[in-house]
Amino acid sequence: MHILVIDDEASIRHLVKLQLELDGQTVETAADGATALALQETQTFDLIVLDLMLPDTTGFDLIPKLRKTTPDLPILMLTARDQMNDKIIGLQLGADDYMTKPFNGTELVLRVKNLLKRIKTVAPPMPVVTDPFLSVDPEERVIRLDGQPLPLTYREYALLALFLTHPKRVFERDELLEQVWGFDFSGQTRAVDIMVQRLRKKLGAQGERIKTIYGVGYKWVDA
Repeated sequence: MHILVIDDEASIRHLVKLQLELDGQTVETAADGATALALQETQTFDLIVLDLMLPDTTGFDLIPKLRKTTPDLPILMLTARDQMNDKIIGLQLGADDYMTKPFNGTELVLRVKNLLKRIKTVAPPMPVVTDPFLSVDPEERVIRLDGQPLPLTYREYALLALFLTHPKRVFERDELLEQVWGFDFSGQTRAVDIMVQRLRKKLGAQGERIKTIYGVGYKWVDA
């Protein structure tokens, strides 16, 4: 896999690059946002490791730009501050996972492999979706609203597809965490709420069909 590591600290870039290359990955590095965006114009990356604080921008501002051409590009966010607000904002903007510095190199490799594994896993046949406004193409991992593809991250796609294929079913937050995020996010139900907020925004009027079941979770209702 081809991975881009974006961090202004040379020691961090070298450590992450070494750890990932020892695991068999191909790695490019960038010390700032401008270099990262320039690399993305000429190369295709399977995953990005992104530091929150950069000399010319922030990870918060960079995520939407990195995702502009590849909405489902997995992003692992690094932050030197163990503050919940930073993590929540990162997740709201579409980061798929996060780690706090200092981190264990072996754990970082495992998290990267977990993200890549989830992307490449062949899903079982998906039930037919019969919805007047939305359609699902499981082979291309695309969901269309009124015939137009939605710009979804791979986890947003997984969550919305789960709702669409199980209309009216009530999902507990912990169940959604297990099915969409995996055990790395066990107990972090705030991630579910954040992603539901993003989906509602992207779906416009159809977003109102994701109903909150207070104290339990969410369900998708018919139009």
